[in-house]
Order: sequence, then C-alpha cells, then structure tokens
Amino acid sequence: MLAGGQALRHFSTATQSQKVCGPAVKLLLIQYGLENRNIEGSGPKNKNILKSDVLKIVEAEKLKPVAHQVHAPKETHIEKKSIEKKSDIFGANNRSLRHHQDIPLSNIRSVIAKRLTASKQQIPHEYQGIDVRIDDILALRQKLKKSGTAISLNDFIIKAAALALRSVPTINVRWTPEGIVRLGSVDISVAVATPTGLITPIVKNADILGVLAISSEVKELSGLARESKLKPEQFQGGSFTISNLGMFGSVSNFTAIINPPQCAILTIGGTRTEVVPRNGELETQKLMGVNLCFDGRAISETCAKQFLLHFSESLSDPELLIAEPISPELDFDFSRLL
Repeated sequence: MLAGGQALRHFSTATQSQKVCGPAVKLLLIQYGLENRNIEGSGPKNKNILKSDVLKIVEAEKLKPVAHQVHAPKETHIEKKSIEKKSDIFGANNRSLRHHQDIPLSNIRSVIAKRLTASKQQIPHEYQGIDVRIDDILALRQKLKKSGTAISLNDFIIKAAALALRSVPTINVRWTPEGIVRLGSVDISVAVATPTGLITPIVKNADILGVLAISSEVKELSGLARESKLKPEQFQGGSFTISNLGMFGSVSNFTAIINPPQCAILTIGGTRTEVVPRNGELETQKLMGVNLCFDGRAISETCAKQFLLHFSESLSDPELLIAEPISPELDFDFSRLL
C-alpha cells in the first residue's frame, strides 16, 4: 500500500484532468484503483467528488482494495557516506560491540544482591568520615619489612578497629526485631573480592590477637575465599565489617552498605600526602580517608564519633596496637606483635 504522501503525488501525476476532490477522497480513489476513472461528482463546488460518490461505486461494483508496489528511493553517495560515518561513531562496524552476552547469576551473587537490596531499603544508613594520619604505621611497616616480617597496612587497620570496638562496645552490636544485642566477642568480617563476588571471611576475637596472628589469619581466609572453600561458620556472622579499597590509588573515599544483622561497616580509602604548617615550618603527612557507615536505629552519632577517634588514635600511634612498651635493649620487640 502506498504511503500518504506518495499516494497523493501519484494521484496528481496520474490524473491531471480529474475533478476537484479532497485528500481523503484522493486516497480512497487510489485505494480502490479508481484514480483514472472519470467519476461524476455530486459536490457543491463545481460538482466535486465526494466520499459518498466513491463509496457508491465501491459498493455497486463490490470492489476490493488494490495492492500498490512501493519502491524505495535510491541511495545517493552523500547519504550513504553520512550513514557510514555515523555507524563508525557509534561503533556499529566494531564486531565486538555488536554482540551481547547473558551472564546467569551464581548462587552467591543472587544472595548478595538480595541482602544488599534489603539492607539499603530497610536500614537507615548514616555516615561519618575522618582522615587518619598513618606516617608512624607506614614507618613501622618498613622497619618490619627490612627485618623480614611482612605485615600489610590492612592488618594494622583490623587490629585498630578491633581495639576501638572493645573501647566503644556500643558499635559492636547486632540489630534484631526484639532489640539490640551487644556482642561478647569482637569478630571482624574482612571484605575479599572473589571471581564469584564479594565475600567477608571473619577474623574471630581480633581484639585479643596480635597483628602477626591477624595477618596469618587473613591470608589463610582470603586464600580459601578465592578458592570457594570457606566453611559457613568462616564467613557467616561477625560483628563488624571492614572494606578496604586503599590499594586502588584513585579511590580516596567511599561508602558501603551495611551487612545485616551487623550494624556498621568501616570503609578505607587511599593514602594521600598533604603539606601542613607545624611549629613555624612546613612538613608533610600521610593521610588515609576513612568512613564509618552505621545503622541509625542502633548506633548514635556520638558513639560513631567516639569509635572513629579511638581508631584514629590507634593508627596514629603504633604503641597503642601493641601490648607492652618498647624494650630498651631492642629497636623493636617482634614478640609484641604475636
């Protein structure tokens, strides 16, 4: 069937001597193949053809609509070139962009998605942030490294968070429909990225473990997590979560979603260097961006602030992360890390 504009142009060229009629009548004549017939009109304007005139003929002769062949206009060189250029812009000629791949959800990704969605919908998330000075911790790490002991900054972060949870037990809680449960042990979940999704193995009793013991535990749990060999009791539960993206230099600060029934998660950003005035001189300092995301139903803003202050003080002064003062006979007593 001809399109409206094409039909009218066809009508005007085919019937130059046809009587006056409106666009609707012209289309009706073309539809039933009457455009070349000399029809006697009954209209008031010089006997112009009316719709009723055409319908009478259609009914009397029992006519049916006639199919018309429509030919596509020829492409000009300019139009084709323009189309090709647009295709290149949107990558249509790049074969890798012309196909998509459906990736089914694994069981663990499905569970994670449901829990995170429920958490964000049901828990009133609140946030507090702080910049923590870590010059002394970094210096201690370098000293340990030269002595053959490799301890990551994340291990110190876990220890500092555990001590802060012990000092501010109102953060070390779970939310239940019946009320808030204050936990007796400090069990820290550490976010680990795996091929199947993010999982949080638990460092149990982290507040009474030494930094070396925490380091060994994290390495073992992370290895099991990446091989999908964690037992349920090794990643289910926990009282507090730490998510560290500091190893990605471009991530300075970020927030996370609480993992219920826990009531808080600590996010660790990257390290940056700032120049600050001190005692009339300029000096540099290393700062690390930290955010505490907490459940506003269970934890007050004041308690969140106290936790961040304890955490900051612990990392700012490594002496707070060890049990005994430095031995005068040794530069560093490694047994205090055990």
